[in-house]
Amino acid sequence: MKDKKNSLTKKQFKAVTRKYRSEIGSGKAGLGIKGEITNQTRWIWFDREQIEKVLKKTDGKTGGIKFYFGEYDESFIEELGSNYVGRMMLAMVPCDQDDLNKKAANLKGLEAIDFEDGDDEEEQDDEEDEAENGGRICPPNC
Repeated sequence: MKDKKNSLTKKQFKAVTRKYRSEIGSGKAGLGIKGEITNQTRWIWFDREQIEKVLKKTDGKTGGIKFYFGEYDESFIEELGSNYVGRMMLAMVPCDQDDLNKKAANLKGLEAIDFEDGDDEEEQDDEEDEAENGGRICPPNC
């Protein structure tokens, strides 16, 4: 059974990476429920099992993990609480070395998929398993 808490949908992946680029990634403070985040994420921890789960989806010699910076948005409140909104996150995507120049890797076949800023119908589906999340962040877990 898939651990929904750690899986990001395509829609969430696009939203959190877009939020990061427009706020923290451009030198602005992250925006949380109560305003600007002035005490931003200091570290992110992933357990061995989750890292190995992602690595198993890559080539044994040329495989690795591509980390995408993101920023938690309101879609995570129910699972994680409002303290996460506006804080940095990392999304893990399995990637073989030959795919490094592609925007993202499709976990089902490690083919390139394009996470552009457009909002066409296909990109809005809620298909799971496009990226993994679930790292413990500090704050609030420190």
